[in-house]
Amino acid sequence: MQELIKQTQELVEYQKQEDSPEALATIPMLALKDINPKSEWWQVREMKIADVKTLHYAAFTNNVVYVDFYFDMRVLPQELIPYAALLSDVLAKLNTRNYSFGDLDKALSIHTGGFDVYLNTYLEELNDANLLPKFIVSSKAMNAKLDKLFELGGEIINSTIYNDKERLKAVLTRKQSRLDASIKRNGLGYARTRLASYFSNEGLFDEITNGAEYYWFITELVDNFDARAETIIQNLQKTAALLFSRQNMIVAVTCDDADMPVFSGGLKPFVANLPDAHRPTTAWNFHFEKKNEGLVTASKVQYVLQGWDIKQLGYEWNGVMRVLNQVLSQDYLQNTIRVVGGAYGGFSSFSPSGRAYFASYRDPNLRKTLQNYAATPAFLHDFDADEAEMTRFIIGAIARIDQPLTPSEKGGVAVRRYFEKTTHDKIQRDRDAMLATTAADIRAMEKMVSDILAQKAWCVYGNEEKLKSESDLFNKIVKLIQ
Repeated sequence: MQELIKQTQELVEYQKQEDSPEALATIPMLALKDINPKSEWWQVREMKIADVKTLHYAAFTNNVVYVDFYFDMRVLPQELIPYAALLSDVLAKLNTRNYSFGDLDKALSIHTGGFDVYLNTYLEELNDANLLPKFIVSSKAMNAKLDKLFELGGEIINSTIYNDKERLKAVLTRKQSRLDASIKRNGLGYARTRLASYFSNEGLFDEITNGAEYYWFITELVDNFDARAETIIQNLQKTAALLFSRQNMIVAVTCDDADMPVFSGGLKPFVANLPDAHRPTTAWNFHFEKKNEGLVTASKVQYVLQGWDIKQLGYEWNGVMRVLNQVLSQDYLQNTIRVVGGAYGGFSSFSPSGRAYFASYRDPNLRKTLQNYAATPAFLHDFDADEAEMTRFIIGAIARIDQPLTPSEKGGVAVRRYFEKTTHDKIQRDRDAMLATTAADIRAMEKMVSDILAQKAWCVYGNEEKLKSESDLFNKIVKLIQ
């Protein structure tokens, strides 16, 4: 036992040691001159087809046409937000006027390359106060099959039968089962979403539609389906009626210019079959609360999240923060949380939207991890790195944004930039700041990081015994699975 203790102590000391410059020099590495200083830019072309705003990203796609219908969710009253998420989960899984759900699934498989319905959010000018929530119907097909894509998409949007209680219950039950499995295996995702809901419009929207709140919402509907069936059906019908109109839709398409005539020809009758209705947008009034919760599960480890919105603290986004993220994730947190602390991972995240957080993954610790987060400003105060080390951090940060993308992914980025009003100049300024980052710039981030941590906002997903033994850290300990 004494020998094991001695070996463990020696291992911890070894883990705390930094690699020598000689050892680091043996690792092959690019130079900054090898990095393209110019940012890549993808842009949509805005046009009107059948009096509907259409965004076209032109690219060679080998005759595949990618089509996305964006419906503005702000036409919904706030209480129907979770029903919009539910609507996205049941569309294409219920019977329609002309198809049973089985025949519909076969037709989609035969004629399209996929059909998906989901929610997404955009922040105009990357400002959390300007939330643009979208209900998205997405599909793709060969150019010769576009007529079937529009036919089947229109069938699902316009003719889904919501009042088949038996089928609706089966779909809801399956969804609840999948959420139950998801919440047991994705501790990081649920804790991260829950934390953001304490202070962010986008975070609270995500929590209502894809976080623990949505899991509880679906579970309650399934548990009380027989008593609630009529209400569920009515709310789904109301949500669909408010969302699906030609005036509430923007269409995005990624395809070759040569495929635009056939796309335009198919879109026109699709639009003509949509309801013609102007719906006013409503103002949602989200209530924020720093809950500092412990989320209890059967997990034997923890996922420890702490963070805040830097813009609420008076800071503006700068490309240097991408390099800061690399420094903290690959150096400080990697060593303190993973190497020494024994977690599977420790990292940070800083987003242009302003959201910033520190996270641990499959972590045996809790309080110690929060203490390590709290020591981050001291690490930054003393941070120093030579040119080679800074080059390594900068290249790591660039690698996160310079990943190869498919044509459809580039189209998605172009649409996001359109909704968020992001310009090429902003993207280039971001890249210029990254490439010019110095050790002094990283040290200058000490106060911002200190201010983030000073908010003392955290959410922990983990073991019941561990959470209860550290109960003084939490305002509330919550059982995820009731």
